[in-house]
Amino acid sequence: MKNGIILLLLTLLILPIYFNTLHASWQFDDKPNILANKRLHIDTLTPDALWNTFFAKLGRPSFYRPLPNLSFALNWYFGRDNPFGYHLFNIVLHILCAYILYHSVRLLFRTPRLKDLYMSEDIQFIALLSAALWAINPIQVQAVTYIVQRMAAMAAMFYLLGIYVYLRGRLSDGRAHQILFGLGTLCCFAFAWMSKENAVVFPLTIILMEIIFFPDLSIAFKRIKEHVWLLSATAAGLALVGVIAFFSVNIRHLIGYGGRPFTLVERLLTEPRIVLFYVSQIFYPIPSRLSITHDVVLSKSLWSPWTTLPAILTILIVIGFAVSQIRKRPLLAFAVLFFFLNHVVESTVIALELIFEHRNYLPSLFLFLPIAAGIKYLLNLYNKSNRFLFIFISVFVILIMVGWGSFTYLRNQAWQTESSLWQDAMKKAPRDARPACNLAIQLAWHEKPSSIQYDVALALFEKSLGLFKARTFLDQDILNNMGSIYFQKGEYATANRYFKQALQMNPSYLKAHYNLASSLIMTGAWEEASRHADFLINNPKNYRKSEYYDLKGFILLWRQHPREALSFFRAALKKDPQNQSALLNMGVAMSLLGKSRNAAVFLNRAIQLTPGDIRPFFALIENSLRAGDTQRAEKHTQRLFKTFHLNKIRNGLNAFSDNYRTAPLADDLIRPHIQKQLVRITAEILAAPPKKKIK
Repeated sequence: MKNGIILLLLTLLILPIYFNTLHASWQFDDKPNILANKRLHIDTLTPDALWNTFFAKLGRPSFYRPLPNLSFALNWYFGRDNPFGYHLFNIVLHILCAYILYHSVRLLFRTPRLKDLYMSEDIQFIALLSAALWAINPIQVQAVTYIVQRMAAMAAMFYLLGIYVYLRGRLSDGRAHQILFGLGTLCCFAFAWMSKENAVVFPLTIILMEIIFFPDLSIAFKRIKEHVWLLSATAAGLALVGVIAFFSVNIRHLIGYGGRPFTLVERLLTEPRIVLFYVSQIFYPIPSRLSITHDVVLSKSLWSPWTTLPAILTILIVIGFAVSQIRKRPLLAFAVLFFFLNHVVESTVIALELIFEHRNYLPSLFLFLPIAAGIKYLLNLYNKSNRFLFIFISVFVILIMVGWGSFTYLRNQAWQTESSLWQDAMKKAPRDARPACNLAIQLAWHEKPSSIQYDVALALFEKSLGLFKARTFLDQDILNNMGSIYFQKGEYATANRYFKQALQMNPSYLKAHYNLASSLIMTGAWEEASRHADFLINNPKNYRKSEYYDLKGFILLWRQHPREALSFFRAALKKDPQNQSALLNMGVAMSLLGKSRNAAVFLNRAIQLTPGDIRPFFALIENSLRAGDTQRAEKHTQRLFKTFHLNKIRNGLNAFSDNYRTAPLADDLIRPHIQKQLVRITAEILAAPPKKKIK
């Protein structure tokens, strides 16, 4: 069967079951990693802009998974925050993975151990069936539909491509081809690691393939002797990349247990149970067993819970059995050992969260290979001897594929919106705090939330305080979020209490310092608010955001120190030239200091960034009036009337009067002028002669 037909078949198989995800919303870590990651928001395709995407790690910019980040940046360039293009890219990536898997399996059957055991038509059937079963399995949904997990999918694609390229070189007789494919293998390994760090075990997979599929040691030693320099260089390159990958990224996770609700020993005891749960999900993948989060009972010892020791023994027995079958059943041995080997990074000592389904995307690649081979063996066996069993097995395989495809489609339905995903997770993991917290966030930070939505959100946050959390500091986040809701409700004293509780848990919690300062401002507690702003600017983490400087300048501005405030607004804009709040505040400060032209520049920039914000329009009118330029003030007022409805203008005027949420604007200057202009415009309309009717 031609390659084009294989690709078409896989596309026709995969696309329908993922088609309903093309308009699915942004989820969970998508927002901080993509939507809020300004280094990925490129407007040009210049080398500098593309290079900067390689350093788009949250927090302090550093070299971080550059290839997926580059792809996110290109998605942003062409489609901004429309999730359609991101989902389409992920689906295409999944199809490519299945296609490369098909060809990699075919190459495995050309290795010395397998080349004389299977007919060519059997090989094609096995390769296609194993790739199809892997691709449509519902366990893959989290790696494909969850946009940010493109990192896992892209790492798997390059990892798999590295296996394919290595096999091509290993099975080649020409020295030039071997060198070329060897370099290609190194590149694929580097690209896989540059997508996600779990690809660091790739060299061990190569060794595993050598042991299982190239067993003639005399020939192997001869080839090693002939190509010792090439092999040494390849091994050194693989080792160097592996060491860099491990020590640059994963050591920080090993020492990161301080923020986890479990110890290293507890994680090591718990993960065998989780890995076996993954296996059960793969082979019994009904949607009710799949979720973005799961309730996990920590293993405190080998006997608590009682399934801990049996899980460890089961894995050891399965691995031991696989090793014993290397000679007799190489496909089974490779599939099992590949699965456990590629869970080593994310399912052992590194202080990651305990469970995520997308971690199976790479390890499960070859898991269906022995199953497909077994099915083909039975079909060949019963094709002539027992027609009933032949038909039964054929129908069973078709039903499995239809069932798994349907389950994948249904599972994707849960990912349509943030609310649907977290409602689904809350039903399936009622003891986990994350679904309740995220549902609360959906309600409280929804556009124009109602009082009832705020109350439900507060109840969900209150409930989540007593549930399991992936990190120990999440309680402070919950308290901070509850304080933010009370802040939005205008109950500042209650908000302050929650913010202070969060700070009692963590005195260095910057977000709570910022929110508490903002809330204190609303009660006129300027001195205390200023102290929190000073802490933010001089925080021990040396992490200074544009908003921190803007907050300090805002306090000085309200305390009638516009000149001192300017330096903080400049620092804020140096950090983030598109900080609309700092632009507005800078414009108001300049206006108060009599620098009307400079003020107008900053205020117009604020309008360009957020044309729906009415405050800079008011500030422009005030700025012109302070400068005595009534003609320009009238032009700004006309612009205001053209941009906003009268109701919004009236509400805006009422909002900034004695309102510490925005820059100090002179109501006694702006309101009379707008009213005067409104009266004049109304009079002109009434005085205008009526239009003649067209006969």
